[in-house]
Amino acid sequence: MTLRNILLITGISLFLLWYVAHWAYQSLYLEPRRELGDEIAKLTGEIEWGQNRLASMTQFRDQNMGFYARSLPRVTNDARSQYRFWLLELLQYSGLEMENSHVEVGLPALTPFWGDYRGTIQCTGSLSQLSYFLFEFYYVPFLHRVTSISLTPVDGNPEKKTFNIVVNALALRPQDPYDYSSYPLANQLPTWEGWYLQRTASNDLTTYQVIENRDLLQTAKGGTDQADYTFLTAIIQRDNQMEVWFSVRTDDTLIEAKLGDTIHSGSFTGKIVEILDQDIVLDRNGSRWLLTNGESLQEAFALPPETEQR
Repeated sequence: MTLRNILLITGISLFLLWYVAHWAYQSLYLEPRRELGDEIAKLTGEIEWGQNRLASMTQFRDQNMGFYARSLPRVTNDARSQYRFWLLELLQYSGLEMENSHVEVGLPALTPFWGDYRGTIQCTGSLSQLSYFLFEFYYVPFLHRVTSISLTPVDGNPEKKTFNIVVNALALRPQDPYDYSSYPLANQLPTWEGWYLQRTASNDLTTYQVIENRDLLQTAKGGTDQADYTFLTAIIQRDNQMEVWFSVRTDDTLIEAKLGDTIHSGSFTGKIVEILDQDIVLDRNGSRWLLTNGESLQEAFALPPETEQR
């Protein structure tokens, strides 16, 4: 073998050795380290996110320990049975018919932090009794809410409706799950006395009694409430006096009104008591309602009593 061939074979061998070594270094060392570094960074980010969330939840829990006193007892059977009896008492207290009333509270959907109880209520009564039920329901400082209400007319009695109500209530875990003294107790379920914490938008029941003045089934019966189609379309100044214009889209008519005038349209009746740049305030049976330019009369918003004083 000549020297030239020996040098050529040696060069090729060195090149192959370098190539294999480079491939092994990249594939068996650098790539695994890079993937491992990416995985560590990902896990570190997830750990930091979890720690931040846990810290936020801990801070929220520490700042709102009163929530535990307003949640249902953590003992499942106690919470279900007591909350069900409380709902039945509320139905009776509101004047709704008890003969055909039906209340059920299911087993909770459990998470690491709370139990979510779902209850169903079927009862019969008037819209006035329903508004009173809702007023008392949200006046009680429970961590609960009404998620849906459906109503069906009762044949032969236009004043009565059958209501199907779905509610959700929470039972929160205390700071120390083994410290049973920090759990809400059975006797912390509210009675009719001693609960003064305001939960509703207004503490005045009359604010909510407008519910009974509107026929909620009018549209279902095929009728049209003109108030749904009467829109505040202009607030202008003419002859040094503020005016408001309402467009009635059912018949393409225009209602022009001034401060102190009373608006009648469908189920809505209200007296204009204040005219602002883009809003007006109407008085309806002693309560004040805010209507913004471009909205229909039925979109008027009831002002809480505390905002009425200027």
